[in-house]
Amino acid sequence: MHFKHPEILYFLFLLIVPILVHLFQLRRFKTSYFTNVKFLKELAVQTRKSSKIKKRLLLATRLLLLTCVIVAFAQPFFEAKDSKNASNEMYIVLDNSFSMQAKGKKGELLKRAVQELLENTPENAQFSLLTNTENFWNTDIKSSKSALQNLKYSATPFELSSIMAKIKAHKSAHKKDIVIITDAVGLAEKDVKNIDSEEKPYFIVPEAEQKNNVAIDSVFINQTLENFYEIGINLSAYGDDFKPISMALYNQNKLIAKTIINFDKKKKEINFTIPKEAFHGYVTIEDNGLTYDNKLYFSISKAKKTNVISIGEPEKSNFLSRIYT
Repeated sequence: MHFKHPEILYFLFLLIVPILVHLFQLRRFKTSYFTNVKFLKELAVQTRKSSKIKKRLLLATRLLLLTCVIVAFAQPFFEAKDSKNASNEMYIVLDNSFSMQAKGKKGELLKRAVQELLENTPENAQFSLLTNTENFWNTDIKSSKSALQNLKYSATPFELSSIMAKIKAHKSAHKKDIVIITDAVGLAEKDVKNIDSEEKPYFIVPEAEQKNNVAIDSVFINQTLENFYEIGINLSAYGDDFKPISMALYNQNKLIAKTIINFDKKKKEINFTIPKEAFHGYVTIEDNGLTYDNKLYFSISKAKKTNVISIGEPEKSNFLSRIYT
């Protein structure tokens, strides 16, 4: 056992006070018996014996109470088994890739992870926070609260090897405790095995409840007609048991076409016919999965005729340069 304020234990000398009080109360007085009360002598002896027991119990109680008060002010504590690592530096790695948009039991994975960090991190704890795009070295929860609350999803994928290299490059005289919060999407087994044995991180992997997702892979011109374009849209479905979803095609903010898609296979191609003119719009779908891959922008420039002066060998058309400057 250790004490935070061991100097207060000197007050244990005050335990002598209850002992002195007890001894003072036990002063002996000469007893005189009168003739008319001698028959009470036997009863008085019994009363005196019980009184001694009570006074001794009272003394023990006073000593115990005073000892507890003094020890309490000294603030005793037991040293933790892992107290040698108390000086370790803390590194928190937070994955903010688009896959963290998935919803768990308490909402979006990233937002829930941020909320738990704000609620459970001690205010005086120093740590370094690393995300896919930003680094906050040697900060605390108060200083990084605004940055955490305004943390945006990033198109940069989560790369464990790159982040671990940053932490390793950050020189320190202390050991490093690394906590990684990620949904582990795209995390390869070899990346985990390649981690330095001295810097084994602790993984927190939040799990999404909704495993199904539909994504727009690509948009392309499938066929060029005289007055129309036939465009193709490739979709990919991940998971099982999909419900029909809606797809819409917009030219800027104007709705051009809309349809309902039923998935009978994992890959699907949908075709639309649009006028053969400049097109600056997007295609969008609505599903219950991730939202970042539900919209894809594309642009088709207006077809221009190519101006041709001559066809053939250049030396045979030199006369044209004298006509057309």
